[in-house]
Amino acid sequence: MSPRRVARLLALVGTIALTVIVAVTVTVVRQRSAQQKLRAVAAIMPGAMLHAHNFHWTQMRGNQSQWVLKARDASYSNDKTSILLVRPELSMTVQDGKHLSLTAWRAVLTVNGNHIAKAEMSGGLKVDYGDFVLTTEAAVFLPDSDQLHAPGAVKINGPGLNVAGIGLSGHPKAQSFRLLNEVKTVIDQKQRRAGSKES
Repeated sequence: MSPRRVARLLALVGTIALTVIVAVTVTVVRQRSAQQKLRAVAAIMPGAMLHAHNFHWTQMRGNQSQWVLKARDASYSNDKTSILLVRPELSMTVQDGKHLSLTAWRAVLTVNGNHIAKAEMSGGLKVDYGDFVLTTEAAVFLPDSDQLHAPGAVKINGPGLNVAGIGLSGHPKAQSFRLLNEVKTVIDQKQRRAGSKES
């Protein structure tokens, strides 16, 4: 065998070996990356079936949006009966045309298919409705019976009106709310008049 043939054969073997090494490396890296992603998803919530980043759910009635729910992260349970949301934001336009938005640090939704049966919000809850803002630490909402319960301190602020109390019971769709204990109300007539002139 001539030296030229030996050099060509070595070059061919080297090229094949290099190609095999690159292919094996790419395959191992891809498998490791997929395994790492699966481990990361499984570690987010014990017993979680599925995890979604930048969660977005729009509830439609016909061709109109009823409400939009967004969250930084969402984890679905294995039995498909609950969803854990991190930093949820709910927004909707209510019947009187005013915009309502709700934000919390954390929410657990009890679901039956695409139907939300219960929403438990915690870590600080803020509801913006028209010119009014309601804040409390935690609340439970039962959509089917239109009931909202907040056991802790509640503050409601609006143009010329500041109300505080302990415990809130209400019906959001009916726009009926009641503070239960230690209710304090401060009315500033000047601020109320200034707010009504701007509207």
